[in-house]
Amino acid sequence: MGEDIYSLPLFCYMIGVEQMAAKRKSKKENTETQKNSTGLLPTGCTLLNCILSDNVYGGYREGSIVNLIGDSSAGKSILAHTTFAALNTDGFDEYEFIYDDAEAGAAFDMKKLFGESTAERIKAPRYDEEGYPVVSDCIEDFHMHVKDLLSKKTPFVYILDSFDSLDADADREKIETALKKRKKGEDTSGSYGTAKARKSSDILRNIRLELKKTNSLLIIISQVRDNLNAGNMGSPKTRSGGKALKHYSWQEIWLYLSKRIKSKERVIGVESIPKIGKNRETGKIREGKFPIYYDLGIDDVSANIDFLLDEKHWTKTKQTITAPEFDFEGTKAKLISYIENNNLENQLKDVVQECWNNIEESLKLDRKKRFE
Repeated sequence: MGEDIYSLPLFCYMIGVEQMAAKRKSKKENTETQKNSTGLLPTGCTLLNCILSDNVYGGYREGSIVNLIGDSSAGKSILAHTTFAALNTDGFDEYEFIYDDAEAGAAFDMKKLFGESTAERIKAPRYDEEGYPVVSDCIEDFHMHVKDLLSKKTPFVYILDSFDSLDADADREKIETALKKRKKGEDTSGSYGTAKARKSSDILRNIRLELKKTNSLLIIISQVRDNLNAGNMGSPKTRSGGKALKHYSWQEIWLYLSKRIKSKERVIGVESIPKIGKNRETGKIREGKFPIYYDLGIDDVSANIDFLLDEKHWTKTKQTITAPEFDFEGTKAKLISYIENNNLENQLKDVVQECWNNIEESLKLDRKKRFE
Protein backbone atom coordinates (compact mmCIF):
# COMPACT_ATOMS: atom_id res chain seq x y z
CA MET A 1 0.00 0.00 0.00
CA GLY A 2 2.78 2.38 1.00
CA GLU A 3 4.71 1.51 -2.15
CA ASP A 4 1.67 2.26 -4.33
CA ILE A 5 1.15 5.64 -2.66
CA TYR A 6 4.84 6.46 -3.07
CA SER A 7 4.86 5.54 -6.77
CA LEU A 8 1.65 7.42 -7.66
CA PRO A 9 3.25 10.89 -7.78
CA LEU A 10 6.14 9.47 -9.79
CA PHE A 11 3.68 7.79 -12.16
CA CYS A 12 1.78 11.05 -12.61
CA TYR A 13 5.03 12.89 -13.12
CA MET A 14 6.12 10.43 -15.83
CA ILE A 15 2.74 10.76 -17.55
CA GLY A 16 3.16 14.54 -17.48
CA VAL A 17 6.66 14.30 -18.96
CA GLU A 18 5.38 12.01 -21.73
CA GLN A 19 2.52 14.39 -22.50
CA MET A 20 4.88 17.36 -22.70
CA ALA A 21 7.23 15.38 -24.94
CA ALA A 22 4.29 14.44 -27.17
CA LYS A 23 3.26 18.10 -27.39
CA ARG A 24 6.78 19.13 -28.37
CA LYS A 25 6.94 16.34 -30.95
CA SER A 26 3.54 17.32 -32.35
CA LYS A 27 4.54 20.98 -32.53
CA LYS A 28 7.78 20.10 -34.29
CA GLU A 29 5.94 17.83 -36.75
CA ASN A 30 3.43 20.60 -37.45
CA THR A 31 6.28 23.05 -37.99
CA GLU A 32 8.05 20.58 -40.30
CA THR A 33 4.84 20.20 -42.31
CA GLN A 34 4.43 23.95 -42.53
CA LYS A 35 7.97 24.73 -43.62
CA ASN A 36 8.17 21.80 -46.04
CA SER A 37 4.84 22.55 -47.70
CA THR A 38 5.07 26.33 -47.95
CA GLY A 39 8.73 27.10 -48.52
CA LEU A 40 8.35 30.02 -46.13
CA LEU A 41 10.58 31.13 -43.27
CA PRO A 42 9.10 32.76 -40.14
CA THR A 43 9.68 36.45 -39.46
CA GLY A 44 9.04 36.01 -35.74
CA CYS A 45 5.96 38.23 -35.95
CA THR A 46 2.60 36.58 -36.73
CA LEU A 47 1.05 39.69 -38.27
CA LEU A 48 4.08 40.37 -40.44
CA ASN A 49 3.88 36.78 -41.66
CA CYS A 50 0.27 37.40 -42.68
CA ILE A 51 1.08 40.75 -44.25
CA LEU A 52 3.80 39.18 -46.39
CA SER A 53 2.31 35.79 -47.28
CA ASP A 54 -1.24 35.37 -45.87
CA ASN A 55 0.25 32.63 -43.66
CA VAL A 56 0.72 32.93 -39.89
CA TYR A 57 3.62 30.46 -39.92
CA GLY A 58 5.96 32.19 -42.36
CA GLY A 59 6.49 35.37 -44.34
CA TYR A 60 9.88 35.23 -46.05
CA ARG A 61 10.41 33.09 -49.14
CA GLU A 62 13.29 30.62 -49.05
CA GLY A 63 16.06 31.58 -51.46
CA SER A 64 15.21 35.28 -51.54
CA ILE A 65 16.45 38.77 -50.67
CA VAL A 66 14.47 40.96 -48.26
CA ASN A 67 15.12 44.68 -47.89
CA LEU A 68 14.14 46.00 -44.45
CA ILE A 69 14.08 49.79 -44.47
CA GLY A 70 13.25 52.03 -41.56
CA ASP A 71 13.82 54.86 -39.13
CA SER A 72 16.75 54.52 -36.76
CA SER A 73 14.53 53.72 -33.76
CA ALA A 74 11.78 51.69 -35.46
CA GLY A 75 13.21 48.30 -34.43
CA LYS A 76 14.78 47.02 -37.68
CA SER A 77 17.62 45.12 -36.00
CA ILE A 78 15.34 43.56 -33.37
CA LEU A 79 12.88 42.48 -36.07
CA ALA A 80 15.67 40.92 -38.12
CA HIS A 81 17.10 39.06 -35.11
CA THR A 82 13.62 37.82 -34.20
CA THR A 83 13.78 35.80 -37.42
CA PHE A 84 16.80 33.98 -35.98
CA ALA A 85 14.87 33.23 -32.79
CA ALA A 86 11.80 32.00 -34.67
CA LEU A 87 13.89 29.71 -36.87
CA ASN A 88 15.66 28.34 -33.81
CA THR A 89 12.38 27.71 -31.96
CA ASP A 90 10.61 26.18 -34.96
CA GLY A 91 13.27 23.57 -35.62
CA PHE A 92 15.20 24.98 -38.59
CA ASP A 93 18.34 23.34 -37.23
CA GLU A 94 20.06 23.07 -40.60
CA TYR A 95 20.30 26.85 -41.03
CA GLU A 96 23.40 28.86 -40.18
CA PHE A 97 22.77 32.27 -38.56
CA ILE A 98 25.06 35.07 -39.77
CA TYR A 99 24.91 38.64 -38.46
CA ASP A 100 27.08 41.14 -40.34
CA ASP A 101 27.15 44.11 -37.96
CA ALA A 102 28.76 46.45 -40.48
CA GLU A 103 27.81 49.60 -38.58
CA ALA A 104 28.71 48.17 -35.15
CA GLY A 105 25.34 49.26 -33.83
CA ALA A 106 23.95 46.15 -32.11
CA ALA A 107 24.17 46.61 -28.34
CA PHE A 108 21.10 44.74 -27.04
CA ASP A 109 21.21 41.64 -24.87
CA MET A 110 20.96 38.77 -27.37
CA LYS A 111 20.41 36.04 -24.78
CA LYS A 112 17.67 37.91 -22.94
CA LEU A 113 15.71 38.96 -26.02
CA PHE A 114 16.17 35.92 -28.27
CA GLY A 115 17.17 33.07 -25.97
CA GLU A 116 20.50 31.54 -25.10
CA SER A 117 20.32 28.79 -27.71
CA THR A 118 19.59 31.36 -30.44
CA ALA A 119 22.40 33.65 -29.30
CA GLU A 120 24.86 30.76 -29.45
CA ARG A 121 23.97 30.08 -33.10
CA ILE A 122 24.52 33.67 -34.28
CA LYS A 123 27.94 34.08 -35.86
CA ALA A 124 29.92 36.83 -37.61
CA PRO A 125 30.64 36.46 -41.37
CA ARG A 126 34.14 35.26 -40.49
CA TYR A 127 36.78 35.38 -37.72
CA ASP A 128 40.42 36.41 -37.79
CA GLU A 129 43.33 34.25 -36.65
CA GLU A 130 42.86 35.35 -33.04
CA GLY A 131 39.16 34.53 -33.07
CA TYR A 132 37.81 38.08 -33.30
CA PRO A 133 34.75 38.64 -35.52
CA VAL A 134 35.30 40.26 -38.90
CA VAL A 135 32.44 42.22 -40.47
CA SER A 136 32.04 43.81 -43.88
CA ASP A 137 33.78 47.13 -44.41
CA CYS A 138 32.86 47.62 -48.08
CA ILE A 139 30.49 46.13 -50.65
CA GLU A 140 33.27 43.85 -51.89
CA ASP A 141 33.73 42.36 -48.39
CA PHE A 142 30.01 41.67 -48.17
CA HIS A 143 30.07 39.91 -51.55
CA MET A 144 33.02 37.75 -50.49
CA HIS A 145 31.36 36.77 -47.19
CA VAL A 146 28.13 35.70 -48.87
CA LYS A 147 29.95 33.83 -51.64
CA ASP A 148 31.97 31.91 -49.02
CA LEU A 149 28.74 30.82 -47.35
CA LEU A 150 27.13 29.86 -50.66
CA SER A 151 30.12 27.68 -51.49
CA LYS A 152 29.23 25.44 -48.50
CA LYS A 153 26.00 24.41 -50.26
CA THR A 154 24.09 24.58 -46.96
CA PRO A 155 21.23 26.94 -45.98
CA PHE A 156 21.82 30.13 -44.01
CA VAL A 157 20.14 33.38 -42.99
CA TYR A 158 22.40 36.39 -43.42
CA ILE A 159 21.55 39.80 -41.92
CA LEU A 160 23.51 42.79 -43.23
CA ASP A 161 23.17 45.67 -40.77
CA SER A 162 23.31 47.93 -42.57
CA PHE A 163 23.74 48.50 -46.30
CA ASP A 164 24.35 52.21 -45.64
CA SER A 165 27.56 51.38 -43.76
CA LEU A 166 29.25 49.96 -46.84
CA ASP A 167 30.97 51.81 -49.66
CA ALA A 168 32.90 50.57 -52.69
CA ASP A 169 36.66 50.36 -53.17
CA ALA A 170 36.40 52.49 -56.30
CA ASP A 171 34.60 55.26 -54.40
CA ARG A 172 37.28 55.20 -51.69
CA GLU A 173 39.98 55.56 -54.30
CA LYS A 174 38.12 58.53 -55.82
CA ILE A 175 37.89 60.22 -52.43
CA GLU A 176 41.59 59.65 -51.71
CA THR A 177 42.50 61.05 -55.12
CA ALA A 178 40.24 64.07 -54.57
CA LEU A 179 41.87 64.80 -51.20
CA LYS A 180 45.33 64.71 -52.76
CA LYS A 181 44.18 67.09 -55.53
CA ARG A 182 42.64 69.46 -53.00
CA LYS A 183 45.95 69.68 -51.11
CA LYS A 184 47.62 70.64 -54.37
CA GLY A 185 44.93 73.21 -55.17
CA GLU A 186 43.69 71.24 -58.18
CA ASP A 187 40.09 70.83 -59.37
CA THR A 188 38.17 68.12 -57.42
CA SER A 189 34.82 68.26 -59.21
CA GLY A 190 33.17 64.97 -60.15
CA SER A 191 30.66 62.40 -58.96
CA TYR A 192 31.11 60.29 -55.83
CA GLY A 193 29.30 57.24 -54.51
CA THR A 194 28.27 55.94 -57.95
CA ALA A 195 30.53 52.88 -57.82
CA LYS A 196 28.54 51.38 -54.93
CA ALA A 197 25.28 51.53 -56.88
CA ARG A 198 26.83 49.90 -59.95
CA LYS A 199 28.63 47.25 -57.93
CA SER A 200 25.53 46.49 -55.88
CA SER A 201 23.54 45.66 -58.99
CA ASP A 202 26.12 43.11 -60.16
CA ILE A 203 26.54 41.57 -56.70
CA LEU A 204 22.83 41.26 -55.88
CA ARG A 205 22.02 39.77 -59.28
CA ASN A 206 24.67 37.11 -58.73
CA ILE A 207 23.66 36.41 -55.12
CA ARG A 208 19.94 36.16 -55.87
CA LEU A 209 20.43 33.27 -58.28
CA GLU A 210 22.70 31.41 -55.85
CA LEU A 211 20.45 31.83 -52.78
CA LYS A 212 17.74 29.69 -54.35
CA LYS A 213 20.04 26.70 -54.63
CA THR A 214 20.37 26.42 -50.84
CA ASN A 215 17.02 27.95 -49.77
CA SER A 216 18.98 30.65 -47.94
CA LEU A 217 17.69 34.08 -46.95
CA LEU A 218 19.46 37.43 -47.16
CA ILE A 219 18.01 40.30 -45.10
CA ILE A 220 19.52 43.68 -45.98
CA ILE A 221 18.78 46.49 -43.54
CA SER A 222 18.67 50.05 -44.90
CA GLN A 223 18.23 53.42 -43.24
CA VAL A 224 15.44 55.78 -44.29
CA ARG A 225 16.61 58.98 -45.95
CA ASP A 226 14.76 62.10 -47.01
CA ASN A 227 14.15 62.13 -50.76
CA LEU A 228 15.19 65.63 -51.78
CA ASN A 229 14.10 65.02 -55.38
CA ALA A 230 10.67 63.63 -54.58
CA GLY A 231 8.64 66.51 -56.00
CA ASN A 232 4.86 66.54 -55.61
CA MET A 233 4.27 62.96 -56.76
CA GLY A 234 7.34 61.12 -55.41
CA SER A 235 7.86 59.49 -52.04
CA PRO A 236 9.32 61.78 -49.34
CA LYS A 237 11.49 58.88 -48.13
CA THR A 238 14.13 56.82 -49.89
CA ARG A 239 17.23 54.70 -49.18
CA SER A 240 20.78 54.56 -50.45
CA GLY A 241 22.24 52.11 -52.97
CA GLY A 242 20.42 53.04 -56.14
CA LYS A 243 17.67 50.91 -57.66
CA ALA A 244 19.43 47.56 -57.26
CA LEU A 245 17.98 46.77 -53.82
CA LYS A 246 14.40 47.37 -54.91
CA HIS A 247 14.86 45.47 -58.15
CA TYR A 248 16.40 42.32 -56.69
CA SER A 249 14.45 42.16 -53.42
CA TRP A 250 11.63 39.64 -53.23
CA GLN A 251 10.03 41.75 -50.52
CA GLU A 252 10.53 45.32 -49.40
CA ILE A 253 9.42 46.28 -45.89
CA TRP A 254 9.31 49.89 -44.70
CA LEU A 255 9.27 50.04 -40.90
CA TYR A 256 8.01 53.28 -39.34
CA LEU A 257 7.95 54.45 -35.73
CA SER A 258 4.31 54.99 -34.78
CA LYS A 259 4.71 56.00 -31.13
CA ARG A 260 6.84 55.49 -28.06
CA ILE A 261 5.41 53.29 -25.31
CA LYS A 262 5.75 54.74 -21.81
CA SER A 263 5.36 53.50 -18.25
CA LYS A 264 5.76 55.82 -15.28
CA GLU A 265 6.75 58.60 -17.70
CA ARG A 266 9.65 56.53 -19.02
CA VAL A 267 9.96 55.05 -22.50
CA ILE A 268 9.95 51.23 -22.36
CA GLY A 269 9.39 50.47 -26.03
CA VAL A 270 7.99 51.57 -29.37
CA GLU A 271 5.08 50.73 -31.62
CA SER A 272 6.22 50.00 -35.17
CA ILE A 273 4.21 49.96 -38.38
CA PRO A 274 5.44 47.76 -41.25
CA LYS A 275 4.32 48.95 -44.68
CA ILE A 276 5.00 46.76 -47.68
CA GLY A 277 6.58 48.56 -50.63
CA LYS A 278 7.07 45.44 -52.76
CA ASN A 279 5.81 41.90 -52.35
CA ARG A 280 6.43 39.27 -54.98
CA GLU A 281 4.98 36.61 -52.67
CA THR A 282 1.33 37.65 -52.94
CA GLY A 283 1.47 40.94 -54.81
CA LYS A 284 -0.58 42.51 -52.02
CA ILE A 285 0.28 45.75 -50.26
CA ARG A 286 -0.65 45.44 -46.60
CA GLU A 287 0.39 47.02 -43.31
CA GLY A 288 -0.06 46.43 -39.59
CA LYS A 289 1.43 47.32 -36.22
CA PHE A 290 3.23 45.62 -33.36
CA PRO A 291 4.86 46.73 -30.08
CA ILE A 292 8.57 46.22 -29.39
CA TYR A 293 9.76 46.37 -25.78
CA TYR A 294 13.38 46.94 -24.82
CA ASP A 295 13.39 44.00 -22.38
CA LEU A 296 11.11 41.65 -24.35
CA GLY A 297 11.45 42.29 -28.06
CA ILE A 298 8.41 41.99 -30.32
CA ASP A 299 5.27 41.39 -28.24
CA ASP A 300 3.58 38.97 -30.60
CA VAL A 301 0.74 38.01 -28.25
CA SER A 302 -0.24 41.64 -27.63
CA ALA A 303 -0.06 42.45 -31.35
CA ASN A 304 -2.34 39.52 -32.20
CA ILE A 305 -4.89 40.51 -29.56
CA ASP A 306 -4.93 44.10 -30.84
CA PHE A 307 -5.43 42.86 -34.41
CA LEU A 308 -8.42 40.71 -33.42
CA LEU A 309 -9.93 43.65 -31.53
CA ASP A 310 -9.28 46.14 -34.34
CA GLU A 311 -10.97 43.82 -36.82
CA LYS A 312 -13.93 43.30 -34.43
CA HIS A 313 -13.32 39.55 -34.31
CA TRP A 314 -13.18 39.92 -30.54
CA THR A 315 -15.14 42.54 -28.60
CA LYS A 316 -14.09 44.88 -25.84
CA THR A 317 -16.48 46.60 -23.44
CA LYS A 318 -14.68 49.18 -21.34
CA GLN A 319 -11.67 47.09 -20.19
CA THR A 320 -13.24 43.65 -20.62
CA ILE A 321 -12.26 41.58 -23.67
CA THR A 322 -14.45 38.69 -24.78
CA ALA A 323 -12.46 35.94 -26.52
CA PRO A 324 -14.89 33.08 -27.33
CA GLU A 325 -12.21 30.72 -28.68
CA PHE A 326 -10.58 30.71 -25.24
CA ASP A 327 -13.85 30.94 -23.31
CA PHE A 328 -12.36 34.04 -21.67
CA GLU A 329 -13.58 37.38 -20.41
CA GLY A 330 -11.27 39.87 -18.74
CA THR A 331 -8.71 42.60 -19.19
CA LYS A 332 -5.99 42.51 -21.82
CA ALA A 333 -3.29 41.97 -19.20
CA LYS A 334 -5.14 38.95 -17.81
CA LEU A 335 -5.77 37.59 -21.31
CA ILE A 336 -2.06 37.82 -22.13
CA SER A 337 -1.21 36.00 -18.89
CA TYR A 338 -3.83 33.34 -19.59
CA ILE A 339 -2.47 32.67 -23.08
CA GLU A 340 1.19 32.63 -22.01
CA ASN A 341 0.69 30.59 -18.82
CA ASN A 342 -1.27 27.94 -20.71
CA ASN A 343 1.00 27.90 -23.79
CA LEU A 344 -1.84 28.92 -26.10
CA GLU A 345 0.27 31.04 -28.46
CA ASN A 346 -0.25 28.65 -31.39
CA GLN A 347 -4.00 28.55 -30.80
CA LEU A 348 -3.96 32.35 -30.87
CA LYS A 349 -2.17 32.19 -34.23
CA ASP A 350 -4.92 29.91 -35.53
CA VAL A 351 -7.55 32.49 -34.54
CA VAL A 352 -5.54 35.22 -36.29
CA GLN A 353 -5.27 33.03 -39.41
CA GLU A 354 -9.03 32.47 -39.49
CA CYS A 355 -9.73 36.18 -39.05
CA TRP A 356 -7.13 37.13 -41.69
CA ASN A 357 -8.54 34.63 -44.19
CA ASN A 358 -12.07 35.93 -43.69
CA ILE A 359 -10.94 39.50 -44.34
CA GLU A 360 -8.96 38.59 -47.45
CA GLU A 361 -11.86 36.52 -48.78
CA SER A 362 -14.23 39.46 -48.32
CA LEU A 363 -11.94 41.66 -50.41
CA LYS A 364 -12.13 39.46 -53.49
CA LEU A 365 -14.16 40.80 -56.41
CA ASP A 366 -17.34 38.86 -57.10
CA ARG A 367 -16.89 39.03 -60.84
CA LYS A 368 -17.00 36.71 -63.80
CA LYS A 369 -13.53 35.53 -64.91
CA ARG A 370 -12.28 37.21 -68.04
CA PHE A 371 -10.39 34.16 -69.19
CA GLU A 372 -10.99 30.44 -68.75
